[in-house]
Amino acid sequence: MIGLIIKSTGKYSLVKVDEKIYKCLLRGNFRLDNNLSNPVVSGDTVEIELDKSQNGVITKVLERENQFIKKSLKDNKAHIIGSNIDQVLIICSLKKPYTKLIFLDKCIAAAHYYNIKPIIIFNKIDLLDSKEIQNLKIINDNYTNLGILFLEISATDGIGIQELNKNLRNKKTLFIGNSGVGKSTIINKVSKSNQKINNLSSKTGRGKQTTTFSEIFEIDSNSFIVDSPGFKDFYFYGIDKSEIKYLFNDFIEIQKECKFNNCLHLEEPQCKIKKNIGKKIWSKRYSSYLSIMGELN
Repeated sequence: MIGLIIKSTGKYSLVKVDEKIYKCLLRGNFRLDNNLSNPVVSGDTVEIELDKSQNGVITKVLERENQFIKKSLKDNKAHIIGSNIDQVLIICSLKKPYTKLIFLDKCIAAAHYYNIKPIIIFNKIDLLDSKEIQNLKIINDNYTNLGILFLEISATDGIGIQELNKNLRNKKTLFIGNSGVGKSTIINKVSKSNQKINNLSSKTGRGKQTTTFSEIFEIDSNSFIVDSPGFKDFYFYGIDKSEIKYLFNDFIEIQKECKFNNCLHLEEPQCKIKKNIGKKIWSKRYSSYLSIMGELN
């Protein structure tokens, strides 16, 4: 039998076959792949076998069209966040909690690496004062100039939800973001879900993790959300330092004019990227690039 994993908790997965859902274990040989911290993820198409009690065993994971991976800090292995997806929705907020632009830029770079369309969402705009609204406009303008869809919403007030819904239609969309940015609230607004909502930690001002495993939610028969646990930071897995400059699409044309083909835009002479900081390249994007290159040293 072939089905779709709609929820993966580690030991068990829920697999949907036609309109039936089966609780399935993972066959032991999947865990022999020492490069993966999670051999299966919501969104995977799998083959299962059923026992007499109608419990299942996942015997095969069919080839993935794509996958979105980050490094697991627990074991430094590849952690698959989503597979077989059309786009990734990077959910941010300017306050309660504040999303660092380096986090956003890492997620965008990873989306480019895995050839998945990124969409940027800034939630909680109802909390912003006039100065913060102006700051968000600057952020919006800079990412919109990169050709990335940028939406400003308030999930609690319903602002921008209709526009978001239009962009989720007929797509399978991976939702990622820091804990506390409002992923669960957004999912409740646009899907048939009723996710639990947690408040921010009073000590840290950061989000408490509501989602602890990957799960698929249905918007309609052709539109789906792949939810993932929130995380504090995003770390690349298997991406080489020399590849990063190609994942910043604002660098692509300008870096062709650098004196050296292997210029990494760090200390090299006659680097056109460095000459365009504050001009064609937003200084905050270059700061993110430097931070990423530093992490990969």
